[in-house]
Amino acid sequence: MIEDKRWRRLLVPGITAIVGAGGKTTVLERLGMYGHKGNLPILISSTVPVESAQVDNVEPFDVICTDNVEKGEKFCSSRIGEGRIPAWFFGIDGADRYIGLPLSIVSELKQHHPEWYILLEADETRNKWVKAPKAGQTAIPQNCDVLIGVLNLQMLGHALKAERVEGLETASAIMGRPEGAIVTPALLAKLVKHPQGMFRGADCRRILFCTGYNAVQHRMTEALLDELTDIGLTAIVLADGYKDTCAIRQYINYSE
Repeated sequence: MIEDKRWRRLLVPGITAIVGAGGKTTVLERLGMYGHKGNLPILISSTVPVESAQVDNVEPFDVICTDNVEKGEKFCSSRIGEGRIPAWFFGIDGADRYIGLPLSIVSELKQHHPEWYILLEADETRNKWVKAPKAGQTAIPQNCDVLIGVLNLQMLGHALKAERVEGLETASAIMGRPEGAIVTPALLAKLVKHPQGMFRGADCRRILFCTGYNAVQHRMTEALLDELTDIGLTAIVLADGYKDTCAIRQYINYSE
């Protein structure tokens, strides 16, 4: 029950966009499931391409692929009314990925259904540990209510390499270190705090969701947290595990 409440605290009506790397889909699925357990009206979608296998077999997600807005909205309303979780995408691309909804449609859904909890995957990272978005790169609705930035703590103590970092050149520039440099807590904090980093300067509730907590020395995690005390975060979540085993170990509240 304690863990249920922790997950539940991440959920608010409106639009929640999940960005970053190292566990975005896991966070999306867990939020959907805990919201469903709490009988909340949940809608799953994305604003970026998503691997179809990541949502097809998740119970009780019901997927629809259509660019017919009236049909898609009607489907979502029906499924929510039946106690299910609709997952609406605009179609399928040539790589068998679901095409995300346009930002304008997401904003309209919020206006039409202010009681809905709209959960969006809003970053494309291809199984990397961290992401540094390019300048101007964003798939976040302007009327977003919550922005959850996912950060894999396992990056601490490892080198800046393309196999671990999406947007390596940007990350290197933000951290002020060349490719191959070892990532310290202070360097990783720069990526979280930078206006073009994790949260893109978004003006909404911002939550840092750290995965890999059990795989990193706690002194390094504590050093990272010390660097992030005054940047306007609502909360920091420390979690470990993957998919069904993902568990919150600490929920650090700053302001709600």
